[in-house]
Amino acid sequence: MIEFYNVDLDIDQKPILRNISFRILKGEFVYLVGPSGAGKSSVLRLLYMDLFPDKGTVIIDRYSSAKIKNKEIPFLRRQLGVVFQDFKLLPDRNVFDNVAFALRVTGVRNNEIKRRVLRVLAEVNLAHKRNHFPNELSGGEQQRTAIARAIVNNPIIILADEPTGNLDAATSLEIMEILDKINKQGTAVFMATHNTELIQHYPGRLIKLAAGGMDKR
Repeated sequence: MIEFYNVDLDIDQKPILRNISFRILKGEFVYLVGPSGAGKSSVLRLLYMDLFPDKGTVIIDRYSSAKIKNKEIPFLRRQLGVVFQDFKLLPDRNVFDNVAFALRVTGVRNNEIKRRVLRVLAEVNLAHKRNHFPNELSGGEQQRTAIARAIVNNPIIILADEPTGNLDAATSLEIMEILDKINKQGTAVFMATHNTELIQHYPGRLIKLAAGGMDKR
């Protein structure tokens, strides 16, 4: 479903990734680990094609970084759910509208939007907070809203960039429980993290980055 072939990436003439190759299969739960500055966030940005490799190829489903056209990128991104460390919620919209936004921009009908948004809010235990605004939520509730937004389009994979980085230990485990449940329902999860304790609680395959490349140990 996802493949990196001998990927090199430079940003501002600085080498970020060198000769990165790996594969993620349908329904897997995979961790991307490595020290700060190893390029974990850059790998995820390559997947939703916010960046493009200088060498090599990134393939997601039927899309290839070597062949994709600009007009196709929004269609690729609709197949991906992205969760960030800092939530990236719209502060002037309530929980329902933050989640619904991903559907409205694709022209989904209002009755279908309501059905799907309420379903995913129930999955993340936030249906009772649907009329609250982000500044009225705890950090864990904001991240659960972000996860609901990520899954409302039924993506083939969740890309999670340090999704527990701003949360305490107990709340982090709650978020991992939700991601684990989503994965067991068939959605692949690719999560960048430096939190080894979470990996011990929720084991998955590891892809290890060292500074600039793959950790072969």
